[in-house]
Amino acid sequence: MKNIFIAAIASLIIYFVAQTSSAKDPCFDCHKEKTPGIVQAWQTSAHSKKQVECSGCHGDDVEANHKGKIIVDSAKCGACHQKALTEHKLSKHAISLKAGRGCTRNMPSSEEQEKSCAFCHEHGSTKPKLDTECAMFLSQKPEMQRQGCDSCHKIENRCDTCHTKHGTSIVYAKSPAVCGSCHMGPDHAQYEMWETSPHGAIFKSEGEKAGPTCTTCHMSKGLHNVSKGIATGIPDSAAETRKKERIFMIEICASCHTQGLSTRSLSDADNIEAQSRALVEEAKTVVEGLYTDGLLMPMPDERPLHPLFGAALITGPHMIYENLSTVESLYFKMKQFYYMNAFKGAFHQNPDYTHWYGNAPLKLTLSEIKSEAMLLRKTNLIEKRLENLISQPDNVNDEVAVLKKNLRELKDKRLNGKITEKEYIEIKNRLLKSSGL
Repeated sequence: MKNIFIAAIASLIIYFVAQTSSAKDPCFDCHKEKTPGIVQAWQTSAHSKKQVECSGCHGDDVEANHKGKIIVDSAKCGACHQKALTEHKLSKHAISLKAGRGCTRNMPSSEEQEKSCAFCHEHGSTKPKLDTECAMFLSQKPEMQRQGCDSCHKIENRCDTCHTKHGTSIVYAKSPAVCGSCHMGPDHAQYEMWETSPHGAIFKSEGEKAGPTCTTCHMSKGLHNVSKGIATGIPDSAAETRKKERIFMIEICASCHTQGLSTRSLSDADNIEAQSRALVEEAKTVVEGLYTDGLLMPMPDERPLHPLFGAALITGPHMIYENLSTVESLYFKMKQFYYMNAFKGAFHQNPDYTHWYGNAPLKLTLSEIKSEAMLLRKTNLIEKRLENLISQPDNVNDEVAVLKKNLRELKDKRLNGKITEKEYIEIKNRLLKSSGL
């Protein structure tokens, strides 16, 4: 009873402080009426308890705030939370905006372009700080850029991506569902991998103390460098760094597992990553070979231009997924979806993602690409033989004249939609084979 009484008194004090400390705040009274949810979230936050009012983050310029000119970014949060911001800047989260919107030279105004240069370049330099993957962003409509790209990638300089805008609940920020709002889907299904792994199953049945979550492994003891311990993606020239990061990760795994099991499991995942990457590289070689021989359908100069490189074949980080040939589309799925599932599934202890969502479709799709390449080459060879045949005069012999007539009629049927492309190729091949040409 005594504890209940003390808790009640404490709640009243917190509420009273929130009310009185807000009297001078230019935002409180109006927003209490117009956006009560925002005020309520703030009143139950640590900011309210510490008497950090609206103006403490948003400033006193009400008009500028209403016009959307004031952005409470990570730098503003870092003024008080310096350690967290410093750690965050060391992580891959800190390059997410660059990855999503790195090349902004197509922005409409020179002011926007100049301001955005700092995303990727040191001041006064054209040398990029890092390789960026912005082509997919630039090829989208503004609505998709905002909702499908920036909603996640703004985490680089917006702490509220994980912490919410006006609340400060640690329980919410640590929830796997918060990570899953971005880390899910075909290209980075970490949330689904964790949720359906032994770790996720234990968490669901026994809670966080028994089953590790995203923050258990990637934000150990509140660390905001979510990339700490992740050894993949580190270049071979930085072997010592990779070794240190692996040791750090093994120490985290070894808090529940043996060092031997942790080491073997992570080593297996390393090898799966290398094997999967080799399959992607094999597919890339096939695609580039078809491009060199002019056999992609359509070729890059026969479709809308790439937003950065024009009529060029792009198979690297700047590859987009619009207006591609069949083999390029299949290759995109290999490198962007199945490759990721294979090795990330292994790192997240999920055998099904590793195998059936990763390894199997990687190999099946590589077979499709090779088969499509063979078909394109055979079709090209047949077309050349046809051109040679049709170039011969009609009076060579009756057999050639009949064949040419049949081929012309067959082609007309295909153009008029009376037969499919597949039927056209099959019948054409039979005609040529029977003629011995």
